[in-house]
Amino acid sequence: MSQDRSITSELGFLARHAMYKTVKPYSLRFTPPESLPRQNLEIEKKEVTIHDARSLNPTLDVHGFTLTRIPTRMRYEDFRDHDKIETVYANELQSHLKNLLQAPHVRVIDYVVRRRHPEFPISTGEDYESQQPAALIHLDFSHDEAIHMLKTLCGDSAYEIMRHRWQLINLWRPLRGPVFDWPLAICDARTFDQDRDAQAADAVYPEWAYENVLVHHHPDQRWYYFHGMEESETMLFKCTDGDKLAVGGCPHGAFPNPWSESATTSSSMPRESVESRAFVMWAPIDEWPTEVGTLYGPGRRLRTGSLSSLTH
Repeated sequence: MSQDRSITSELGFLARHAMYKTVKPYSLRFTPPESLPRQNLEIEKKEVTIHDARSLNPTLDVHGFTLTRIPTRMRYEDFRDHDKIETVYANELQSHLKNLLQAPHVRVIDYVVRRRHPEFPISTGEDYESQQPAALIHLDFSHDEAIHMLKTLCGDSAYEIMRHRWQLINLWRPLRGPVFDWPLAICDARTFDQDRDAQAADAVYPEWAYENVLVHHHPDQRWYYFHGMEESETMLFKCTDGDKLAVGGCPHGAFPNPWSESATTSSSMPRESVESRAFVMWAPIDEWPTEVGTLYGPGRRLRTGSLSSLTH
């Protein structure tokens, strides 16, 4: 009989506050003028049971997430090299997704490396060298934002792409394993009701912004993690799916793990991980279209309606 590795821990959710019926949640990723609040997020922590997904054998089609092994030539120190991540590692991910999902076109669009500071989640008052675990439950992009990103990248070719199946997929991999420290919790997409529990929000930079999704807690949600993930393992999960009849995106976020307190010293080292995001497309086109726009930074086109929360 397999060991029960379910964990009881706290996850951070957006509170069901009345103001979000008229005011869109936002967070500023820069220091604003004193007259402007940096964010308007009301966060609540909920104690939930997080089940070990290794006994579930989840799939992308049924649960919205799965576990796979992606061979890589990257060494630990290579994940400090931006060029190697964008060339060697991105190409490895694209090849693997093409084979795994039988998709003719895959385009890795970005990545983030997280290295937990020993003081996290307590703020040091200074900027961290690396990004920290994202403890607020979220989806990286809304469905509308994903469509806008496709249009920004591909211009008019996006309309042909969207006439066929497409997905935006997250790929989450430890840089050192096994991971016990602040692992990633993932929600079974079948138990996430977007109409009931999703709230579009703006993440705002000085010259650009994007729309993500924050999540309200509901007892029907079922949460999982993969116990002791190794650096050879990668969690795949949907951000969104162009097929409205398919299961959608999986809310996710890091959580404090009581197992790490009793784990060996090497196993409880601060978590280090790399997360990438990729468009997967089944459109019958010969090659990925010539890119016409920029997803991030000052050159990025804003969606119609962006920054609405800052204009009320």
